[in-house]
Amino acid sequence: MAEEIELNHPANEEANAQTTQLSQSAAKSVDADHVEMRQSAAQSVDADAIEMVSSAAQIVEADTVRMSQSVVLAVRSETLAVEQSNLALLRAGEATLADSNVFTLAADHVQAANVNTFLIVANSVEGEIKTLLDARSAVLFGLTLGGIIGLFTLVSNLLRRSRRN
Repeated sequence: MAEEIELNHPANEEANAQTTQLSQSAAKSVDADHVEMRQSAAQSVDADAIEMVSSAAQIVEADTVRMSQSVVLAVRSETLAVEQSNLALLRAGEATLADSNVFTLAADHVQAANVNTFLIVANSVEGEIKTLLDARSAVLFGLTLGGIIGLFTLVSNLLRRSRRN
């Protein structure tokens, strides 16, 4: 594995090194101890520490992730710091979020300021999170949806029986 890779502008299949820096670049796969992305994109990033600024990634997996003005489809991290970013699926031990949008958030501890989310599952939450569906709402939604489906099934079965007779 190379000691350090720095990519400026090119599109690479893979970048594997102890330290990888991407600037206005794209890579399919990045595997390194430390990754810095600035105005770059990657399909898969696996590292001990990742710093993303104005970048995009499909899957990010790291011990520590810091993001600013970035977009990620799925993140799994022990420690996460996010500012002005959009994430679809997030799993973290400790998550600190500010001015961001997260579709599904699962974390042990969350500190947030002006965060919007569809679904959140967390042991403890501090700060301002606007959530469409929390754990209680999800249970109620599931019970309601199950009841409606059950009712339609019952009515459908009764109508079929009455047509046979």
